[in-house]
Amino acid sequence: MSRWSQYDTDEERLPEGMQRIGYDADTQTYTFRDADGSIWESAPGNRYGGLHRVDGTHSPYGDDTHDTTNPPYPRPAEPHRSWRHEMMPLLNWFLLVGLFLLFIFWFIGRGTKQVAPRTCHDHSSAYKIKPGDTCWAIAEEHGIPLNSLMDENKGLNCDKLVVGDTVCI
Repeated sequence: MSRWSQYDTDEERLPEGMQRIGYDADTQTYTFRDADGSIWESAPGNRYGGLHRVDGTHSPYGDDTHDTTNPPYPRPAEPHRSWRHEMMPLLNWFLLVGLFLLFIFWFIGRGTKQVAPRTCHDHSSAYKIKPGDTCWAIAEEHGIPLNSLMDENKGLNCDKLVVGDTVCI
């Protein structure tokens, strides 16, 4: 299997404006020129990697008209990046986690519904449900038939009595 990759070209590996201009087989160093004409060398045995500046600016070979004090094209100034720009991926991650937790709490909390307190008519009285109460026990305790308790409290579910809720007797 070969070791070729799409990133083996100088255009992909070198900074913009940098160009390879030579190789010294004795020292195994590559020589590069950047956009302003400065000469750089690689570490011995390394084609790319850490480069160090050899000396100042030189005019390109065969270019006597090139003024070395002014580069042929100005190097663009690198824009200042704030810490917010660097933390943007982390912000997106926290936003997704926060939305996920918000959804979980909404899903769990939607099961608990607030029931409006029952208002009893003039001829009946309110009874607060205690632990262990059933519809049958409440009707027997107050001496009324179970059907009249159910008629007085429309929509009452005897299987799901909530402690502290109110029924009319």
